[in-house]
Amino acid sequence: CTTACSTSTEGKRQMSMQPLTLAMLSIHSSPIGELGTRDTGGMSVYVRQLALEMGRNGHQVDIFTHRRHESEPEVSGLGPNVRLVSLDTAPGRPLTKTELYACAGDTMAAIEAFRHRQDRAYDLIHSHYWISGHVGRMARARGLRPHVITFHTLGAVKADTGIGAAEPARRLAFERELVKDCQGLLAPCGGEKANLMHYYGADAARIAMVPGGVDVDHFRPMDKTRSRRRLGIDPRVGLLLSIGRLTPQKGQDRIINALACLGRDSRPHLMVVGGNGDGDPERRRLQERAARAGVQERVTFCGSVAHRDLPVYYAAADIIVLASHYESFGLVGLEALACGRAVVSTPVGVMAELARMQRPGIIAAEGSPVALAAGITIAGDRAPEWPDHLIRQSVRDYSWTNAAAAAQAAYRAAMRADAAVHGRQ
Repeated sequence: CTTACSTSTEGKRQMSMQPLTLAMLSIHSSPIGELGTRDTGGMSVYVRQLALEMGRNGHQVDIFTHRRHESEPEVSGLGPNVRLVSLDTAPGRPLTKTELYACAGDTMAAIEAFRHRQDRAYDLIHSHYWISGHVGRMARARGLRPHVITFHTLGAVKADTGIGAAEPARRLAFERELVKDCQGLLAPCGGEKANLMHYYGADAARIAMVPGGVDVDHFRPMDKTRSRRRLGIDPRVGLLLSIGRLTPQKGQDRIINALACLGRDSRPHLMVVGGNGDGDPERRRLQERAARAGVQERVTFCGSVAHRDLPVYYAAADIIVLASHYESFGLVGLEALACGRAVVSTPVGVMAELARMQRPGIIAAEGSPVALAAGITIAGDRAPEWPDHLIRQSVRDYSWTNAAAAAQAAYRAAMRADAAVHGRQ
């Protein structure tokens, strides 16, 4: 018995030390897509940064996504030990989520073909979002083991908000099945863990906390006057900033209505970053909302901005407003805080957790335009109490290094559980 136990312990120790070969599935959203456009937001940043950190730790990572343009190479190096694999499952064009769901079998076949050509065996599949989870479930069934998933958003929660287009019934059904079938669930914050348990009956013991992070070397305080000069913004004007995809769930219309609740003499300007440009239907809807509220002269739509260029926008602003009806995490909030900027937010994702820890920022609990306007006023009044360095300290625990360590622990746990079920050491 002593010999057997020693062998088992040594096998577990070796499993915990060996570099992993990982397949990350981000089928509907490329980790190098244009940030702020349709289907390209915080999740894309999360997948890219987590993979890069895992690569720096010596793990081999292949990120699989749908090929959107014929000019995209099949394989692109993103960093040490990290590759982006663009799957040609359709004639090199963007596909809707419905189309991606329908061709999941072709996607799985393309992954298998690539794996065989590369003579690549994966230790674990990490799916991001339910469509990737659908493919990851197929991979699991074909013996690529085990399968863990980060949903990033949950269809049942989005449906419960009653905001935006109705969620397809197949999504809710598949998410429920994935929660039961996968070998591990990764949640970015306590609120999303609670959502998994409440809406889908997930077992708390199977949920690992793997938060997002922020690159504090890139997102850092910068001179406001110089930043405004770069962007052509009047240094004297009060400036609010909203960053994110233009979608009803993000609540940009709430911020526009909040502007109308502020007194004319003290009304700041709002800069909205994100969207697909002038032809974006949601942008047109928001412009019409601004006109009806009588604040169209106070709102500027900037379109999408590259992630690397965002720090200058944060630096130019006085207050960042996050008005989402639902966020699974909320990377924008972390980035703003890392840049030393106060955040007024609805109680979503990581912002709700930071508020409970008495960190700088204002939570508009109701999420109404009146509540957001009150939060903006309070944040402006309290600005002298929140110097840049104090605000920045609030995100000190949210590094991609910590995120990768949490992910690695979750991966190892899923592998050990899977090995125990199948009698492997």
